[in-house]
Amino acid sequence: MDLISDASQNITERLVWHTALKDQAGIAKDMADGKAIEEIYGLGEAALFDEFFCFLSHFGIKDLALKLKPKIKKRETDINFLTVFFIYLMRIIAGCPYFWNIRPVLLQSSPLMRLVGFNARQIREGTSERGLHKSSNGNAQKPDDDEITGIRGPVCPQFISFFISTILASALERFFNTVISILASHSFFPKHINALMDASEIQSTERCAGCGKVTKEKAPELRRRGKRIRKVLETVFGFKIWVVWDSLSKLPIAMRFTTIEVADINMAREVVQQAVDNVGNKAKIVSLAFDRGFLDGPFMWWLHNDMRIRFYVPAKNNMNVYEDALSLLDSGIREKRERERKVGKGKNSFTVIDRWDVVGIEGMTSAGFYGEKGSGSHENSNNFKPNPINAVVVLHDPYKENNPDSDTMVILTNGTVNEPLVAYDGYDARSEIENSLFREAKQAWFIQRPPENTKNAFRAHVYLTIITMALTTAFRTWMDQQEKLAQQGKETGIRKFREKVRQENGNKFIVFDGGRYAIFEAYEIVILCGRNVRLPRGVPETIEKKDILNKYGALRE
Repeated sequence: MDLISDASQNITERLVWHTALKDQAGIAKDMADGKAIEEIYGLGEAALFDEFFCFLSHFGIKDLALKLKPKIKKRETDINFLTVFFIYLMRIIAGCPYFWNIRPVLLQSSPLMRLVGFNARQIREGTSERGLHKSSNGNAQKPDDDEITGIRGPVCPQFISFFISTILASALERFFNTVISILASHSFFPKHINALMDASEIQSTERCAGCGKVTKEKAPELRRRGKRIRKVLETVFGFKIWVVWDSLSKLPIAMRFTTIEVADINMAREVVQQAVDNVGNKAKIVSLAFDRGFLDGPFMWWLHNDMRIRFYVPAKNNMNVYEDALSLLDSGIREKRERERKVGKGKNSFTVIDRWDVVGIEGMTSAGFYGEKGSGSHENSNNFKPNPINAVVVLHDPYKENNPDSDTMVILTNGTVNEPLVAYDGYDARSEIENSLFREAKQAWFIQRPPENTKNAFRAHVYLTIITMALTTAFRTWMDQQEKLAQQGKETGIRKFREKVRQENGNKFIVFDGGRYAIFEAYEIVILCGRNVRLPRGVPETIEKKDILNKYGALRE
């Protein structure tokens, strides 16, 4: 596996960016005047971070990140915390499988380190002599693993790890919530949010300091022996996150983090209330879909009575309300649907028809647990009046088609079931949070690979990974908006979003001069340096020095 190549691909697919110290006009004029070029590199991944940093600065997130700086005294440094923060964001976006991969992928990359503020000497020799071997005469020497590249890197991975792992939990929560509020205030969420909620395990090793543990049965398919299913227990170590997520914008709304043994329902109210607070009056959460782990009467009643949020949750098959729903099928509202979809590609493609058959049942009173007090002896009282609840019985759907022996699903809701397929779709979207957020975070963004094997490191890495996924998604949305404005003839100051940036930037170069930089086409550099190019863009045309200077605003009209 080529770490640098893989990181390059991840950066390209997740963003399309550059930084804040851009001086296109000034450097263009200096080159036209014959001044020497300090440094020049082929335009690779470094340029992809510029527009993203511009995006962060535009919405005030750059300044907000400074509040994450941990208050520590035992390791004083002149390096700005924002630099450390940006390097860690680069690590997450590059998709480094292990934290220590940042040395060859990021820290030894001159263009990337120049963009976060280090000069050429610091990148080549480091910012201190920490970690250097001492020769027999007492002089510092380079570490053995840097002899091949000839570049030490400005800081070591341990330096980045130390600062990220010491960020306070309260600071991470405030940063996350404030970023989501900023996105909400700039209309990145729809006005009416049909939210999804789920919890997911973030597994660690047993040696992780501060981790929790839980013992549970393995899934039947993992413990099957012949025709028998044996009860096999396993102990899992790690942490757990709760996320409220919007499937339309693909953005998280709220998140909580704690140890793995905490039950799903324990953090449900807290994370939902945080989600409502984060979007404020800029958007409204109108519905919430969640699975059986959150099936709790007081919580569901709180959503209905206090929060005015419509919920969708499947009932357990040992509940009275489950049996009641199945017995009332004949009196319910039945609705069917068929849809065609293509499977496969090209000549091997074929059409299949998906079928749905659902029944909506209103006003059931067999869910005695659905109320402020939940389940208990009060249900046996003569004056007990259960709160009515609606249900949708799923007689047939694509899942049932592939799993004919599975139990019939009964979806409980406080919303109307006059059109039961609407309620069915409201719950069916819940699978998207598992596939589009949790699975993606674990497999492609390496959310379970923190910089250190401690609770603090896991927490910082998890929060920063989820918020970075959100920011890259919001960034792409913003770039699409900028492109549409540009097509309407409006000046946006942002280049159009490009799917394959590396291909399009193959003939571009990034030029550094002190604390400034600029990006030019290859032919522009040649012309600015006083030579003619007959086919600058592949066709015969005349482009002069003044044309390039005018393009970048270096000449006043």
